[in-house]
Parts: sequence; structure tokens; C-alpha cells
Amino acid sequence: MLIVISTLYTECGSPPYPRVLHPQDSAMSFTITQVGMKRFIECALEEALTYTQLIPIPDLPFVLDLGLTQINFILSDIKFSNVRVGKVLVDIPEEKPISAGADDMDIELTLQWKFQQSSYPYINDQGSGKVILKGASIRAVLEVNCDYVECPGHLKVVVHRADLAFNSLQILLQGGSSWIYQSLIDLVINAVESSLTDVISNVIIQAVINIMNELMKSDGYFEPYQQYPDIIKDDRYTNGLVTHRGYMVVVFSGYIYSTTNYSDEFITSDKLIKRTDNLFNKELTFEIAEAGFNNAFYIFHKYHDVFSKPGSFKVKEAPTVKFFNVQAMLDLIIMQHANYQIASTPFMELDKMDVVFDSNEKVMRIVGDNKDNCKAK
Repeated sequence: MLIVISTLYTECGSPPYPRVLHPQDSAMSFTITQVGMKRFIECALEEALTYTQLIPIPDLPFVLDLGLTQINFILSDIKFSNVRVGKVLVDIPEEKPISAGADDMDIELTLQWKFQQSSYPYINDQGSGKVILKGASIRAVLEVNCDYVECPGHLKVVVHRADLAFNSLQILLQGGSSWIYQSLIDLVINAVESSLTDVISNVIIQAVINIMNELMKSDGYFEPYQQYPDIIKDDRYTNGLVTHRGYMVVVFSGYIYSTTNYSDEFITSDKLIKRTDNLFNKELTFEIAEAGFNNAFYIFHKYHDVFSKPGSFKVKEAPTVKFFNVQAMLDLIIMQHANYQIASTPFMELDKMDVVFDSNEKVMRIVGDNKDNCKAK
């Protein structure tokens, strides 16, 4: 099974950024280890029910051949009502597709049913019903790549294979004369089992992909900065998702622009230094280049003079920052005052992560682990 899922929530179209991105055009990156990814998916699956309910599920028509007559059945208005996950599995190999899955899942769907007999006396009936899967397991092999052709800077997720297995499948029909048709349930299950399996597998995979996309903000635009609607951060991906043994890295542009003058870049590739991935082997690492902060200072100073307070002296030049290996010199508060937003997820608490300044690679690293409790505050 090959499923191509574009991670665009809006029509492809970024602001008129002057720079055609190359892998080295990155002021920011995000690293997540295999342990961190497992926790991320666990949290994402806790939110999956909401997302599965947003994904339309096609009606499932089928025919029951009873010999002397046929019954045209249709299952419609199919919706996920409950998803419980026992165990999540993740494997991040070196430069290969990521394998992910879940075991010991219980899945419940609600639906409407109706039927029409194809011959005299043309009996018809309808009602509601449930589909219950026990002990389900799902496996997926996926790749995440930059789309350099159709929508530069955006990601395209390719699911090479998605397989669903389960210990038991139960269909319950309610309403109408359902007690009669419940006696034919084995025929119903045989008729729709394959289609239901494909639908459930595809919807769960789509829901998790949508969650990942929503949390990673891959629309190439990002939201405006707080009270400065003309300031945006270029969140296009520069090198897709790079996998190493046990961890993966997502590389962003991170350049900041004023929408009044996109040609005013300030930051250039020669100001950026190659960063060492997964230096601390924590579950999560945000890496922000020194040049990225100076880019933010420059733009906010030039277009909004945010560093000159009313009644005080006017700052003639944008402030700059130098990273040293001295924790006391700077703190995470710089994230608030510099307005340098990061595409974080609700599954982490930045104020509980450590800040490390690397003077050699000119980068600030925010390192830590996922929250123990997936629920956002």
C-alpha cells in the first residue's frame, strides 16, 4: 500500500521570500531521539480521536447473496468513537524510512446501516450500529521529504506501507428489525472486513500525520509575531527530515522578515555554522543559531524599534548577541524578549528544559525531555 499525504493545510503558497533555500540556509533545527519520538506518538495517539472524527470516511456498500434473494446493504456515517492504545513501537534507522506502530489497540466506530432487498417483497430497513476491534496492531513505514517541485519548502509524507491486524472484529446492529440481520452478521463481516480494515488503517495513519503536521507547523509561513502582524518567521524546511541511527533531525530556515520589505534579509548563509546533531542525546533539542537571534534583533529594531522605550534614549543600532559557555550570561527569557518563536508542541514544557550556549558552533541549544503528562496546560 502506498499513500502519499501532503502536509499542507493551506493552498501551496508562501510569501515572496527572496531566498531559494538550500540545506545550509538554516538558522534553526529540531532533533528528536527514538525515545522522544515514541513519546511524541503516544501523546499524538491520545489526541488521535479528535482528528479521526475530522477525516471523512466513505460509505461501505456491499451485497449479501442469500441464494433465492439478495440484500443490498450500506454502512454510512461511519465515525471513530473510541481509540485506546496499549504500546507504541518506533524504529529510526540510519538514512532509511521510519518504522512506527502500535499494539494492543481497542477501536470502536459508530455507524448507520440500511438495506434494500433486490427482489419481491422488496423489504427495506435501517438503524444504527457499532464496529468493535479488539487487540488491534498497526504498522507503518513512512518517509518525510522536502517537496522541492510542487511546493518548495513544504514537506511531503510518503507512507510506503500501512498494515492493520486484529484479534477480533465485532459488528453490532441496532434499531429496526436488527435482531433478524444480526443473525446474518458473519456474512456481513465477511463482506466488509477487508474494506473496514483499509478504512481504519488509513484514517488512523492520516490522523497521526495530521497531528504531526499541525504540531510541526509545516505551512512555510508561520503565524505573525504576537502584536507585530507584519513580522513573520520563514518556517520552510531546508533539508526535509534526516534520519540517523536512533534519532532524526528537522531543519528549518528560521529567517525573520518584515512583510513590508522581503528583500531586507540581514542574515546570510556565511553567518551560519554547521551544527552537531544530537549532541546531548536528550529526547528533544531545539538548536537556534546566534545569527538567527541577531536577525530577529535587527528586524524588530528596524521596523518596530522595540528596544527603545518611551521616555528613554533611542537605540541607534540593533542589539547583537554572542554565545558563550557561561550559563549566567543569558537565560531562556531571551526567547520572550527577542520574540524568536519556535514551532514547539504542547507535549513539552520549555521552561523545564535546559539552555546550553555553544560558542564554538555559535548556537543556543534548548534540551530536555517530553512531558510526563501528554495533556497541554
